[in-house]
Amino acid sequence: MVAEYADDIFEYMLELETKTMPNPRYMAQQKELQWNMRGILVDWLIDVHNRFQLLPETLFLTINLIDRFLSLRVVSLVKLQLVGITSMFIAAKYEEVMAPSIQNFIYMADDGYKEEEVLRAERYMLQTIDFNLSTPNPLNFLRRISKADDYDVQTRTVAKYLMEIPLVDHRLIDQPWSKIAAAAMYLARKMLNRGPWDVNLEHYSFYKEAELLDIVDIMQDYLSGAVKHESLYKKYGDAKYFKASRYVREWIRKNVSSGGGLA
Repeated sequence: MVAEYADDIFEYMLELETKTMPNPRYMAQQKELQWNMRGILVDWLIDVHNRFQLLPETLFLTINLIDRFLSLRVVSLVKLQLVGITSMFIAAKYEEVMAPSIQNFIYMADDGYKEEEVLRAERYMLQTIDFNLSTPNPLNFLRRISKADDYDVQTRTVAKYLMEIPLVDHRLIDQPWSKIAAAAMYLARKMLNRGPWDVNLEHYSFYKEAELLDIVDIMQDYLSGAVKHESLYKKYGDAKYFKASRYVREWIRKNVSSGGGLA
């Protein structure tokens, strides 16, 4: 990113993210779907994404497409997986240099769909969202905040894990990604004893400490319960991610009560 244009770019991103957010109450219009079904779908897509070794941007765009589409159209339960796999197919073509083929995605769905079904779903989804794929993701904002954190790799890795909680926990669907990124960094620094949320972090994150605490409470509440989404937990339990999910779970056990508050 060109330094002299950074402020203008992020000002545009902050404006754009509000325009590409889903309706947080869309599940009320869905006749056959429930929030827990979305969580199961997203956890499966995290596993698919991990197996294909796709960019993290692809995963965030995938879930954004799912939520925006479900905000505008009623979908039957039998078509939910098709919406998910089509969203990742679209996102991969948009974000990746070498995207998996349509046959690869169909294979991951246990050959449950024909190629024409996915292509037809792709056309319909793109028309529904008016072909708008330009949406910021939390990594854009995390990279900016990391400048105030001296690019600490451990903090950023834990923050990346925390940033994926809103993908599976619908309670945070109404929060902008800039705020999710800031809250993830805040909680990661807290877990790793990296010091207070100072004015430098406020500047680069766009948020004061008090503005982040509601999100942090929900993240801690999610983490204090039993592991609900195995693919997300296993992904960040890998040595590649410094076993971040295991470290976080142990920190939560020692420091947070079952209700999400500090122990």
